[in-house]
Amino acid sequence: MMMSDLPADLVEEILSRVPATSLKRLRSTCKQWNALFKNRGFAKKHIRKAPKQSLVLLWKYYRVCSISVNLNVAPSIEFKGALSIKDFRYNSKQVKIARVFHCDGLLLCTAKDDRLVVWNPCLGENRWIPLRTDYKKDTTFSLGYQNNKSCRSYKILKWWNCYEPNHHVVGLEIYEFSSDSWRVLDKVDLDFYLQTNSCVSLKGNTYWLTSDLSEKFFHSFDFTRERFKRLCLPPNPKSCYTVLSVVREEQLSVLHQNFDTSEIDIWMTSRTDSEADLLWRKSFTMDLKICSPYSYPICMSYLILEEKKVAAFCAVRKCSYEAMHYIITIIGEDDEYHIEIPHEDPTYWSGSFIFNYTPSLVQIKREHGNHYWKG
Repeated sequence: MMMSDLPADLVEEILSRVPATSLKRLRSTCKQWNALFKNRGFAKKHIRKAPKQSLVLLWKYYRVCSISVNLNVAPSIEFKGALSIKDFRYNSKQVKIARVFHCDGLLLCTAKDDRLVVWNPCLGENRWIPLRTDYKKDTTFSLGYQNNKSCRSYKILKWWNCYEPNHHVVGLEIYEFSSDSWRVLDKVDLDFYLQTNSCVSLKGNTYWLTSDLSEKFFHSFDFTRERFKRLCLPPNPKSCYTVLSVVREEQLSVLHQNFDTSEIDIWMTSRTDSEADLLWRKSFTMDLKICSPYSYPICMSYLILEEKKVAAFCAVRKCSYEAMHYIITIIGEDDEYHIEIPHEDPTYWSGSFIFNYTPSLVQIKREHGNHYWKG
């Protein structure tokens, strides 16, 4: 029996369990299937039932690249090439990406020329977000969603610091895809500073490392209630560097890099949907075995590789008083893996960021002059 002979509801049930990257190849196979993949109800069912795929992406040289990490006898990293994003209405050149933020299979990208775009690499679709003329260079953006009964309502949080004499002022705005407009977010009391280089999304909410004048902690932003909430970090040494990450889109992870002992501790939350029940457990410890302070690599971003106690992280290594090298390091508990791969371009450097990407069928479209968002 062929798939075309099966009842429509059974076909939908089968296809809802197929990974997103496989469905992408099936879009041109059948008009009925293509229409089904665009259906909001099917997209929601697919998010619930399809197996989660995890791809490793690396942002570097103003581009997002796909990479493969091999943990066999001789561990290695294979660069599979850059994912292309273009704006043909503006010009036909590849967009240079200055910052990237991942949420729910979507990438929120700030272009080098200060434009903002939401991009689904799996479907090859993007949507450019209008910015007001008073855009500031130190602005930070994050993407999240409000869980409605019928769909996910996506939003962008815009944050910028305004420094005044003896006073720290924060500007906040929300962009809603449903209305295609920005609005000011007021009545929010903030007494902390945002660490903009460590920001992740989990289940529609954004998490930042933050601090006040006395201690480090972190905050979540709930896109449904549009409120911040202060959360505690796991125990950390006084002299350490801290980075956030997400594991399998189910758990938060924190990396503490101890500058006194050259050790790195990886902490993970218990699997829970309630921030009130957020509990930390130490997953494993890695020792960098550094001999010289000038050779110390500082972790800028990292990810946990599947169930193994192995981490891959982007780092900057100080080789002398002035010289820096930028590397990808794979290291495991008890030094089971420990390799370093240089990945800098001698002509220029824009930074790097390694993260897990989960493909999805979330669609971004413009139809008959109207904007709408499906998720």
